[in-house]
Amino acid sequence: MTIRTTNNEEDIYFNKIRRDIKVKLKINIDQYKESYIKRRLAVRMRACKCRTYKEYYEYLLKHPEEYKELENVLTVNVTEFWRDITVYKEITKILEKMVLDKSRKSIKIWSAGCSSGEEPYGIAIIIDNLIEKHKRKFLKVTIIGTDIDRNVLEKARKGIYLDKQLKNIDPPLISKYFNKISEYEYQIKPIIKRYVQFRLHDLIKDPPLKNMDMILCRNVIIYFDKDIQEKIFLKFYEGLVSGGYLVLGKTEILRGKARELFKTVNHRERIYQKP
Repeated sequence: MTIRTTNNEEDIYFNKIRRDIKVKLKINIDQYKESYIKRRLAVRMRACKCRTYKEYYEYLLKHPEEYKELENVLTVNVTEFWRDITVYKEITKILEKMVLDKSRKSIKIWSAGCSSGEEPYGIAIIIDNLIEKHKRKFLKVTIIGTDIDRNVLEKARKGIYLDKQLKNIDPPLISKYFNKISEYEYQIKPIIKRYVQFRLHDLIKDPPLKNMDMILCRNVIIYFDKDIQEKIFLKFYEGLVSGGYLVLGKTEILRGKARELFKTVNHRERIYQKP
């Protein structure tokens, strides 16, 4: 005889899991869309062969190490250099204008939700090439990658990536900026690491980084509820200098007051500017 779990019982155990995520993992799960939470839970439930939230909740009680796996899937980000090459072409144009401006002494960039570092390192590669091309070796460049996950930040600091993660980078640039350390692994060279620093940062709770010339926050905002999105956009506005740029993911749009505050530079690539 098969015992079927009622929807009401499923709701109870789904909420129990949500509560544990908040209490044990210190993740403010209320800010995430319910559909996103359920998709992420489904990944771990399949891995643990659990058919219901009740089964998965009981599995968590028996296997507390599973909480770390659950945290990883809840905070997962895209891990690939120069993903969506069209937006990076537009970013390169903007950065080239900054590098060409002889009155400019520094460039500050914030990669928010940087995961394991591909985005900030990828931007650093673009800038290093531009500095070399236009002979601006004394231009001070600071790129700050932030994330809520300590583990991915530690991985980012090491800067070790699989060859498939570099598929969008031309081979000469791979040779220039990466050391091959095994058959399938490459490590970012110190010449790029010198530009980039990593910090623990919660987009919801923490104040924004300030005086930024560009903020990239791609494919992160989409996972938050609309009211939280609006608050984060205002933080980004506060964090940018006048004339600074905000770059979002292709499926993300400005909401609330930010729609009036920002000027659209490239709607298709979701690039905006603080006047």
